[in-house]
Amino acid sequence: MLKPPASNSSDLYLDFAQFNQMRKLTRDDEGAALQAAARQMEGIFLNMMLQSMRDANAVFAEGNMLESRDTQFYQGMYDKQLSLNISNSGGLGLADVIVKQMQANSGKELTDAVTDITGYLKHPLPARSPASASPHNEMGEPLHSDSTVLSVNQASNVNEKPEPSSWRSPAEFVHAIYAHAKRAGQRLGVAPEAIVAQAVLETGWGQHVMSDGKGGNSFNLFGIKADSRWDGETVRKNTLEYRNGIAAKENASFRSYPSLDQAFADYVDFLNGNSRYEAAINKNCEAKQWGFELQGSGYATDPNYGNKIANIIESDVFKSALNSATEKL
Repeated sequence: MLKPPASNSSDLYLDFAQFNQMRKLTRDDEGAALQAAARQMEGIFLNMMLQSMRDANAVFAEGNMLESRDTQFYQGMYDKQLSLNISNSGGLGLADVIVKQMQANSGKELTDAVTDITGYLKHPLPARSPASASPHNEMGEPLHSDSTVLSVNQASNVNEKPEPSSWRSPAEFVHAIYAHAKRAGQRLGVAPEAIVAQAVLETGWGQHVMSDGKGGNSFNLFGIKADSRWDGETVRKNTLEYRNGIAAKENASFRSYPSLDQAFADYVDFLNGNSRYEAAINKNCEAKQWGFELQGSGYATDPNYGNKIANIIESDVFKSALNSATEKL
């Protein structure tokens, strides 16, 4: 546990000179500076906790003649000072956790700042264990709204090279799936970039692919659910569905595949095997329109599904990643 600092006049939350002292400590004693910063952060957390308690109690203050803006002002000052005093006297132990976490990373060199999109695509993202699919926005960041679709037919390829469980950058993810998307696009008559963009939306650039029951990759890149027709592996995950325009959490069963190849093969078989998607497939639309066609056919409950896929296709990140992937083929 952190050793509480000796009490002095700078232990006042209004004394901003303490931050200059912390800055000086970073040059003289980095460890002490880290501890001081951790205590400040814990103090902020404690003050937020006290503020929440005050807010919850505010309803009982209605009509109280002793309650006024002045008392609230001084009460806020008191809470801030109390938070700092508690933190400096040992606190809740949060400062210890912060120090340990920061010390664990202190020996790592920081990479150079990324100044353009090329640098961003080359800059690896932190490796993550496959997580459950979650909502994604138009840039493929987590916001996922799953399809109402009950999913694809089982594929057959078995002898394949091991697939990676995660991808370190957008370019790496796009490169890993582009060849599969191209083959799927040829069978469906759909532009491969449209299929890639859909996978980007559903998985957040491959960083949020649902994990299987053993903690491995399910390779479910399209948010496809399992129904009674599916006899393969499944994984249950919480998902966000839109009913009459209102989002609600649901727990659903999704299909799990042993490889990317089987995932894409099933995606094709599912779309080709369901008459509701016949119009979308036969439309021979441009890439940006594909999401709208799927949405109109009932593939997704998210009312912005088509817009999100179109925005991904139009983004500089996607264009650069796609160019990099096609050049390597």
